[in-house]
Amino acid sequence: MSSETLLRDVQDQFWRATEDLLFHHTNPWELDEALTEFGFSMGPCEAQDLVGLEKVLARCPERNGPVLKRMVAEGRLGKIGGVGHYRYPGGGGAVIDPLIEDLIREEAWFAKIDRFDLSDDELVLRMIECLRSVLGHLKESGVSRADLDEAVVSGLHYPKDKLGLLHNS
Repeated sequence: MSSETLLRDVQDQFWRATEDLLFHHTNPWELDEALTEFGFSMGPCEAQDLVGLEKVLARCPERNGPVLKRMVAEGRLGKIGGVGHYRYPGGGGAVIDPLIEDLIREEAWFAKIDRFDLSDDELVLRMIECLRSVLGHLKESGVSRADLDEAVVSGLHYPKDKLGLLHNS
């Protein structure tokens, strides 16, 4: 498996878990803050905004939920367009956009989802569990630990000093 394919596989699973947490439990800034407090150099929502939400959606449209699809349909394309999970006034840094929380809650209401908040620790734990699962499957298919570690650090901004948590199930 090429490093590019590995990176895409890991990102895609992580970003699907991100959308699931947004849909059921939280908003972009709370999730990003929980993960950056844990040690990620950037949260998944801001990272997706930098990649471009239309590109994230195009990678696997059938597996993404209604939130990302609606964001793209409404022209929320990420930093390049000035708005995504966050607003980027004048092309600057990320600014909280309460309209995205309304969009998420509305989509959950349409889907008859009973949302409930999770603590920061629980948000982090769920994302770590997602990574453990993805990495476990990739290890079983013969991908080396070093390649997996490189993928999560470079592709997800995961903290190098906490890599051991991903491999101890």
